Amino acid sequence: MAFNTRRLIRAAALAAAVAPGLMASTTFAQENTPVPNDQGTPGQVQPGTGAESPKPENGLDVHGLVGSDFTTHYISRGLDLEDQGFIAQPYMELDFTLFQNKDAAVSKGIGFVGIWNSLHSQHTDAGLATADPDTGARPPVTTDIWYEFDWYVGFAFDISDFNLNLSYWEFISPNQGFGTSKNYQAKLAYNDTKAWNGGKDSGFALKPYGIFFIETDGKAGSGSDNGIYIELGVEPTIYTLGAKGTYPLAFSVPAKVGLGFSDFYEDDDTLGYISVGLKASVPLAFMPSKYGAWTASAGVYYYYYGDGVDDFNKGTGDGDDDIVGTFGVSFTF
Repeated sequence: MAFNTRRLIRAAALAAAVAPGLMASTTFAQENTPVPNDQGTPGQVQPGTGAESPKPENGLDVHGLVGSDFTTHYISRGLDLEDQGFIAQPYMELDFTLFQNKDAAVSKGIGFVGIWNSLHSQHTDAGLATADPDTGARPPVTTDIWYEFDWYVGFAFDISDFNLNLSYWEFISPNQGFGTSKNYQAKLAYNDTKAWNGGKDSGFALKPYGIFFIETDGKAGSGSDNGIYIELGVEPTIYTLGAKGTYPLAFSVPAKVGLGFSDFYEDDDTLGYISVGLKASVPLAFMPSKYGAWTASAGVYYYYYGDGVDDFNKGTGDGDDDIVGTFGVSFTF
């Protein structure tokens, strides 16, 4: 596998310099820090996000997550698919509590199903997947702004301080910009809140996670064959402004690295990208509780691209890195 060590060291040094510096300059978040929509960085919503998020009591074993993000770039596993025009990414998820027993080894089980979309004013790649192979002519598409529709289904389990999330995904392009991709994903997240402050819940946590993603039919990466994608990340909440007030503003530093194997990325390169960001979230407490728990968030993220996506992204006019801005609104019920 090709691997540019010098570029990786430079990117890793930048990430190491940014995140600790931000954490060192602030105090830990308070215990009541709201995290109703822990989306992390831009791109497809993580399955089971709704299952992992706090929700208002509704007396039911059914909960949901509804929202939309607005971003300057659509970056999927390091691939910059669009960086022009207006990009909206609405999503919805329903979670069903299957069992719950805090004294059991597996204390909770949840089933979930969800959808995710990406709508582009630039009509990204409309008709490309069905273009005439000889002339390149593309057929007219009535859903030309609807670049991507994903649906997913899966299960999430709480095992001590770990959450295991297993899901199946299909990526579909209503504007025929790409062919359908079918994938499986496993995510393991660790709730390390009690590992800090002498075992007491201080409200601070690194929230480390790992994702194992495998292509089975079609492509989500830039390589030519079905491959494997691995993502490792953290999103520590570093400070909460007005933690005891009605509108606590929580700041977090999401950081992650995306790696490809078995030809997930082009030329079978390993490093896809490294990303570090700063995100702020605040509850919209003025919304009546009968309409769910609402949250607004905004973030800025730095992306450094590895060899696995660099050529692909340069084909759309991008360089070795990008700055991405996002804004989102969501609610849980």
